[in-house]
Amino acid sequence: MARLILDMPTVELPGDHDMPRVQDGAFGASERFAVSPGHEQDGYLHLPGGQSGHPLSPYYRAGFGQWALGTPLPFSAGTGRAHAHSDPN
Repeated sequence: MARLILDMPTVELPGDHDMPRVQDGAFGASERFAVSPGHEQDGYLHLPGGQSGHPLSPYYRAGFGQWALGTPLPFSAGTGRAHAHSDPN
């Protein structure tokens, strides 16, 4: 029962040990990204799951479909909604 909640679906994916989409059976990359300094807007990011580690969160599986298809997500997060400032004095 826990596997149904915790595990991502099993899908057959392309890749090998010496490729950017490194994977083989139960082994694979935990993330893939490429970015060049000064060209962050052109970078890409692949994550096999969402930003939440909680299986009941709506974001737990976010991004898995893109990961499986090899569809890149933008490397930059976009416009921030909040800013934190620290004053050491």
